[in-house]
Amino acid sequence: MKHSITIPKYRALKPGALGSILRDVLETLPMYIVGSLMGSPGFEPGTSASSRLPKIKDLVEEYLEYRFSRVNSEKSKWWIQKTINELMKHTRGNLSREKLMKFQNWYKTNYEYEAQCKFHDNTRNFLEWLYKRTGNEEFRKLKEVLERPQKASKKINFIVLREPDVHNLVKAVWNSTFTPYLKLKLIAGILFAAYTGQRPDATTGKLTFEEFEEALKRDPPMLWVPENKDKESFPHWVPLHPVVVEWIRPVIELRHIGQSKHIFPYDLVRKAFDELNIKAVHTSRKITYSHLRKFFEQMCNNILMVHPGLRDYIMAHNTGSLDVQSYDGKLPSEIYEQYMAAWKDVNLVPEEVRLEDLLNHIRKTVDLIP
Repeated sequence: MKHSITIPKYRALKPGALGSILRDVLETLPMYIVGSLMGSPGFEPGTSASSRLPKIKDLVEEYLEYRFSRVNSEKSKWWIQKTINELMKHTRGNLSREKLMKFQNWYKTNYEYEAQCKFHDNTRNFLEWLYKRTGNEEFRKLKEVLERPQKASKKINFIVLREPDVHNLVKAVWNSTFTPYLKLKLIAGILFAAYTGQRPDATTGKLTFEEFEEALKRDPPMLWVPENKDKESFPHWVPLHPVVVEWIRPVIELRHIGQSKHIFPYDLVRKAFDELNIKAVHTSRKITYSHLRKFFEQMCNNILMVHPGLRDYIMAHNTGSLDVQSYDGKLPSEIYEQYMAAWKDVNLVPEEVRLEDLLNHIRKTVDLIP
């Protein structure tokens, strides 16, 4: 942005007149230009912009408190904190264009696309908040430095899962060296994730035994997910498939064997997936816990032809769409009926995996069941 400067005309310079002229000139300039003329190395919001503005480092805690109050996911909070820590480390609180570009080059060099997006979005959010907090437009201008990460083009979807993949996961748990109760819990967790597509960390990892107990008492069996256990703060009903009900019921009955108040702790299931190291049939890529959400979506889209509104409502995805809003007004029994019309014949438990055999094994190893 170019600034026009009007310099008063002086026919003769008297002693001390030069200083007066300089003062007249400086008074016509924006404060951030004055700062740079006075020796600041590039623009430094919070210092050269105005001596009355608080320093950026002093605003970090206030910003984190603001952001954390608006997100529920611990993973999202972790990325916000990570971004701000790295930003302060690489810029030392001096948000100049040069240092922001170096910061951007650093995370683009060291991280893949998904993580690059986290750094990009969280940095832009911080700059926008600084603008609103201080009223200094330079913070908003600095957002122009940050380029949206480009996703490498790919010819196929590397996350392609079908029923045999879930069968292989269940069989891997069945044949593992895990304790009998852990096998029961992991298989039930895999089935719940595959049949419902819930977010493994933000939702499933926070659900308690009591919430599933209440779900099994309902007719039909429907799990209620409150807004504080959903990433999008979207309260919704989740239908429980008969196969899921069959495997979750003994997990609840035997909960005194475990120690967690949460029925499917995220870290427990995630680490089990890492240890099992099962590859997908069609892509040969390692299957992770979060891939089961993608499995549910792909089954709905490509195999079962489920209505997008029902699919997204259950998954708490695209919650602002008209399709999802239309299902938000349906009765739980209506949601269950439409869900079962599509999923009733899907059995994700292999023939060789028998629940009764596993329960008998538990009875033999733990003297807790009559």
